[in-house]
Amino acid sequence: MLEPYRDVVTKVLPNTKIAVDSFHVIKTINDYVNKFRIKVMNRYAGIKEFKTYKNDKYYMLKKFHYFFTKEYDNIYNGLIPIHKFKISLSKSVIKDFLLSIDNDLKEMYNLKEDYRSFNRNATYDNAAEQLDDLIHKYRNHRLEDIRSFGKMLSNWKEEIVNSFIITDNKKRLSNGPIEGTNSRIKTIIKTSNGIKSFKRLRARIIYSINKDVALKIPE
Repeated sequence: MLEPYRDVVTKVLPNTKIAVDSFHVIKTINDYVNKFRIKVMNRYAGIKEFKTYKNDKYYMLKKFHYFFTKEYDNIYNGLIPIHKFKISLSKSVIKDFLLSIDNDLKEMYNLKEDYRSFNRNATYDNAAEQLDDLIHKYRNHRLEDIRSFGKMLSNWKEEIVNSFIITDNKKRLSNGPIEGTNSRIKTIIKTSNGIKSFKRLRARIIYSINKDVALKIPE
């Protein structure tokens, strides 16, 4: 999500549809929420430890930081031990407590969840309209961090909408496959401990990342 990349692609490949992978948008909004969590958490830094989790807000915000960025459904459903206070709590109790610490932090979290819901449920046909509603909500918010996120969404609106295009394999446009390929190539280079011949390296990469490639081209 760097503008020079978009500028180059637009200039060199003017008919290309550029799509912003949903992973990067979610990561960006998670970064906004996490920075705000740290800001709230630091208000309680230096305060002496208390006997109950309800009073030790700094500890709880730090220990359960992942509640603000991780999918709630993916958080462990059983009782979560808090050894410092010798108790175990459900994820719903922990979440409710964390969001009760600061109203602005709670609002940041809820608006982040609004975007996650949009990302999960929108289609290419309705994504532009729904995204416009979110951008209007974010850009007119009283919190500067939320307004900044709204500005980013506005700047990348077309590319975000394009990410909802369904490809031939019935999946949304994503740079995941090419990133996976790049990762495999890096692993090959790392585990080889050096290959002097580029021709040999190229052949090894092609063979490793293509399932149907032949060991030897038939004569």
